[in-house]
Formats: sequence, structure tokens, C-alpha cells
Amino acid sequence: MQEDGGSASAHAATHVIPSAYFDDLAAGRGGPEAVRFLWSTEYSRRLLLLRALLDTIAATPGALGPLPPVDTAWDILTAAQQRTPEGFGELLLHPQVGIWLGHSLRRLRHRAWGDGPLWTDLGHLHAVCAVAALRAGLPLRTTVPLRDGTAMFPALGLARLPDRPRWGTAEVVVAAGRLQVDPYGTGVGPPEPPGTPDGDAPGWQGLRSLRTDAAGRPVTVWLDDIDPYRDLSEPLPPRRLDKDELARWREGFDRALHLLARSDPNMAAAMAEGLRTIAEVRGAPAWAVLSASSGDAFGGLLSSLPPDPVSFAVTLVHEFQHTKLGALLHLLTLERDSGTERHYAPWRNDPRPLSGLLQGAYAFLGITDFWCRYLDHAPPARRPLAQFEFALRRRQTQEAVHTLLADPALTAHGRRFLRGMAARLPAWWSDGRIPPDLVALAEFVATDHRTGWRVRHLAPAPDDVRALARAFTAGAAATGPVAGSTVVPDLAAPWPQARTGLIRQSLAVPSDGDWPAPSAADRALVAGDPAAPEAYARLLASDPEDAEAWTGLVLALDARPLLQRPELPRAVHRELRMTGTAADPRDVARWLTAAAGT
Repeated sequence: MQEDGGSASAHAATHVIPSAYFDDLAAGRGGPEAVRFLWSTEYSRRLLLLRALLDTIAATPGALGPLPPVDTAWDILTAAQQRTPEGFGELLLHPQVGIWLGHSLRRLRHRAWGDGPLWTDLGHLHAVCAVAALRAGLPLRTTVPLRDGTAMFPALGLARLPDRPRWGTAEVVVAAGRLQVDPYGTGVGPPEPPGTPDGDAPGWQGLRSLRTDAAGRPVTVWLDDIDPYRDLSEPLPPRRLDKDELARWREGFDRALHLLARSDPNMAAAMAEGLRTIAEVRGAPAWAVLSASSGDAFGGLLSSLPPDPVSFAVTLVHEFQHTKLGALLHLLTLERDSGTERHYAPWRNDPRPLSGLLQGAYAFLGITDFWCRYLDHAPPARRPLAQFEFALRRRQTQEAVHTLLADPALTAHGRRFLRGMAARLPAWWSDGRIPPDLVALAEFVATDHRTGWRVRHLAPAPDDVRALARAFTAGAAATGPVAGSTVVPDLAAPWPQARTGLIRQSLAVPSDGDWPAPSAADRALVAGDPAAPEAYARLLASDPEDAEAWTGLVLALDARPLLQRPELPRAVHRELRMTGTAADPRDVARWLTAAAGT
């Protein structure tokens, strides 16, 4: 940072990523040295974002409402950076500070909204200043915004002031190594004398932490349940974990890091270098994990509590992959695409733009690598499930990487990056540790998902559908070419994926949670029962548009040509119903199977 009009010369950091780091990251890896490099680039970016925010606030009349002017913030931040550059850097790189910076800039540019006045978001700047002053040992008197009577101080804790207006203010004093909120009233702040970093006090909730060791070094990660900027969109109210929940988080994190360190020490060491915060998310079913990350928050992720150490380790790898790629994308352009949601992603229910498919493929490159390395460490009872997961993930990752490689919107850097990703695939496919029956199950699940995606999101050309329906009604064979289908996202249709749950449940130990309930037709299909087509036909008699039943019927008929265009039977059957022609879904599907061009 540089003071306006000051004598210090401007120094703009120039970052050139070493080829070795680029190639290592392209392969889905990236050790501690590469992660430290990404931290340095993210610091430069945060400085630019901070300056952009301060300049935009200064150019927006009344942006800070009743709070101190932006110049006072600039002065204290500059002084804090000069006195304790390391402490200032750690604060600026706190993931929730990154989310706040991005959210505030988007609000100023009318690309995001908040639940309160603009100054309640922008004024968080003064809370950042208070923490910077505390770390640097600088005196400060300022005013911060209150949100429902609370004020968050990043990487420190939350002050609670009862009986305040929803959108109010509070005075803050930093002096003699202490921070006090409302010093002449309630007077709340971190415990005094200082105790543990996540200690509580009357009117104060400390930011809690998860501690363990991995790859020979101590690891401390904030477990954030109070910072309003812990989500990826609008600010959230605090939701404090109780003691039992906190204990489960700490135990799960410790076991997951130790598991990861045993199976992949390099990844564990890189994660120890790169992970800073986990924001708790609630609402996931017992058998699933909800997780996410943001390019604004390098080193941070959101997650529900994974049910076991393996799921926890997979979640960490998944989101850490996203955060590495997000930082790389701040340095290089890997694709130039319109953003149209047009690609199939084997792990998603919705169509994805090229950028989304790239992010997902990179995450699953890491997940596949995890399962490959974990196989030799899996307990006997869980080894079949681990083998299945490895087989499924390598299949999904390969499909996505091949789709990406064929897309002309990749840049030269993007093609080099994808070649690095693709170079990982051959070794996985030559791995002989997976029994053929589990390979077949993985292939079934992959085909099930792709078929269901096409049934839901691809629309055949209307003229072709009408021509096929007329031919079916006339008892003729379908002739002539059928044009390709168009992506028309349908996100309303339910997608329980009960067949996949049924297979995973058969491979897992009995205590692995409640999975979605499969239908009798689903059970028949998974068991190889020849009565499955009739069972799905009965479901379609009740609901002719049931995408899940159409998917099951196509799979049960085991017609390979039909799997290339599984969206056709439902579309033709719909056209027949609209013209008043009754038809058995099985007859329509079999007729299309026999037709040329399907």
C-alpha cells in the first residue's frame, strides 16, 4: 500500500508463475511451495481489491453513512502494514475478508444486494481497521456498524450488544493491546487477560479453531460459525455450534487430516499450507455433504459436517482443488467462453458452462487421485466402496477432460493445462486393483447419470419428434436423419438418484446413513430382474413425464443405440399423447431402438 501523495515510490508486484508450479498444478497436485506462491499472488490481488474499494467508497457520496470517512481507514491500514507487514498480510488474506471485499465491491457496482443499508457492508472496513490496529499495537478510536446488535471483527470474534437497533453503530477503542466495543457502556471484547485464541467472554464470542498436525507440522484452521461474510452470497446471521457439534467437528477434522497424511503426505502438506477457514453449513442429509468455495476466499471453504473421516478428507480435497484453480485463474486465462450452460458434467444435475466444467473436472481430478491413493489404506469392510468410488470417479473425470479438450474456447494456456490433467488418466485406467464387477457397477452408475441428464435437459427438434410420432402411428419404420438435440435446462424435475444410493448402500457398512428410498422398479433394475421394464411402464402410466422412470426404462431395455439418444422416447411419447394416440412407453422405446439413426 502507498499513502496518497506520500514520498514512497509505487511498487506493483509482477507475478510470473514458474513452469514447474504450473505443470504440477495442471496435474492436480501443487506442493507447499506452489501454495505459498499462490498466497503471494492472492495478497497482491487483495491489495488491489482493497484499494479499489476505498477509491469507490470515496467517489460515492454518503456510502459510509454515519461512520467515519474513508481517509481515516486508509491512514490506519497504511500504518498497520508498515509496522507489522506479516500481521497485516494475514488479516487481509483471511478468507472472510476476501468475501467481504468482493461482496462490497459488487454492492457498490449494483451487482449484489444486502439485507441492510449499504453502509452496513462497507462499514465493515472499520472493523478490519480495528483488528489491523490491534495486531500492529496502534491506538485507534473508530465506529463500526452493527447487524442485529452484533459486530464481527475478522479472525478475532463477534461482539454482542443487546437492545440495539437492527442497523446501528458502536464505538470501538483499541489501546494497550486491548480491543473494546462500546467502552463507555457495555464494554465487550476478547477475554482479558488473553486466553485461547477462540476464547469467549460476556458479550463476546471468539472465533473457534480446529487444530491437528499433518505431514509433520501443526495445522490450525478457523471453524467459522459467526462471521456474516462466511457465505458466498449475502451476509448470514451467526449460528453458534453447541459443544457436542464443536467436538464432532474437531474430531472429524483431526481424523481426516491424519487419514490424508497417511495416504497422500504431499497433499496433506499443501493443505496445511493453504487451508485457513471452514465455514459450517447446515441442512445436509445424513448421507450427503454440502460444500462450496469461492475465488474471493482463497484458503477458505464451506461445508456441512461430513459423516466420517473419509468423506471429510474427500471434501477437503474437493474444495482445496477449487481454491487452487481459482487462484491460478486470477493469473492466467484458461478459456474464453460465452458462459452458456451447455456442457454435461458427470457429477452435476444441471448443465454447466465451460468454466464450471473446468472447475468440476479439476476438483474430481483431485478426488480420483485421493481414491486411488486411499485404496491401499482402506479397512477391509470399506475397500469395496473405495474401489467403486475410484472406478466411478476416474470414469467421470475422463469424460469431462475429453469434453474440455474438444472445446475450441480453451486458450493456449488452457490447452496446456488440460494436457497436464489428461496425462493423469492412463495410469488410473491401467490400475488393476478394481474387480470387474465393481468396474461394471461404476459404469452403470455413470451411464445412469448421463442418461438421466439427457432425458431432463435435452430437447429433440420438434419437427423430428412430430415426424417420428407420425411414423410410429402409421406402423412404419423411422426413416431419415434425426437432428441433434438442444440443451434446454429443466431444473424443476426431481432427481433422487435412488439407484446410485442403492448401489452405494450395498457396498457400505450398515451405519452409513439413510439413503433415498428406491422404487420397486429401481430395485428390479439394479438386481438385473427382467421385470424391470414392466415396473417402469407402470410408473409412467401414473406419470408419463417422470424423467426418472424414463431413465430407468431406457436402462432396463439395455438397448445400446437408445442410450445415445435417451431423450427421444419421452419426447415422442409426449407427442403421441398430445395427438390422442395411446402407446406403451416400452413399445415406443423399442421402436426407436430399431429405427435407423437413433
